[in-house]
Amino acid sequence: MTAQHAPLVVDTHNHYWVYGASDLYWLEGLGPAYDLMRRTYLPSDLKPHMDAVGVQRSVIVQAAHAWRDQLEYLDWCTQYPYVAAVIAWIDLTAPDAGDKLDRLIENPSFRGVRAGAEDQPDPGWLLRDDVRRGIREVTKRGLCLDLLARTPHLGAVARIAAENDGAKLILDHLAKPPLASADLSGWRRGVLALKPYRHLRLKISGLLTETRGEPTTARIQPAVDTVLDNFGVERLIWGSDWPVALLAASYEDSFHRTTAALARLSATERAAVLGGNAQAFYGVNGG
Repeated sequence: MTAQHAPLVVDTHNHYWVYGASDLYWLEGLGPAYDLMRRTYLPSDLKPHMDAVGVQRSVIVQAAHAWRDQLEYLDWCTQYPYVAAVIAWIDLTAPDAGDKLDRLIENPSFRGVRAGAEDQPDPGWLLRDDVRRGIREVTKRGLCLDLLARTPHLGAVARIAAENDGAKLILDHLAKPPLASADLSGWRRGVLALKPYRHLRLKISGLLTETRGEPTTARIQPAVDTVLDNFGVERLIWGSDWPVALLAASYEDSFHRTTAALARLSATERAAVLGGNAQAFYGVNGG
């Protein structure tokens, strides 16, 4: 197959920021192990690495909460043609959540928002009435909702999926399975409880960083096999989580080690996970 006719490969999970200007709330209080994150990362920094492994499109997922950062993400879609879409952030609990969404919708690169349950001290945050009201503002507009969650949040994710039947929902990083541990049973139970909600997608992303020092295909394979065995290929979408993924491996190594975990798939199935499903879910243009 020629490069011209090769299936489109879409990286659905990229973070970009200007260090010192972007509102990197999640870096506060983190130690020297995260020093690699304390610099600027722009789409132009990632592009050579995308080219090296054959990735053609990038989707921005928010890494900051400030309104100015959300607008900058949208500007980057104009500045860098290979940046195809933005998953932004708004305060879902705010009374003006709907108004904020309507302002963002005016930009054709805006696709949805991320709900960061992981960022909240309350494991039941997703089930708060004000959060659920904000989520409804997202879903009734046909927007995507990325869910940043871990194992303790999976019960709440299931309820959100049940309450928003037919909505465009996706679980980032497979809910960060505890791959440094020998026990995935709690995570597996929580993930398998999501099977009935066929409108919910699962993002195979950021897994190598969860191995805590053993970023190999073998280490992530049990988690990938769980979703391959129990969810249809059409529900799975790939993303890198660059640059956070650099804490575990280079972009190229991360791509090859993660996609090696998909080796059992046919060429058609692999193309769907690496791009085709993202085109449909995030509305990424292949032209």
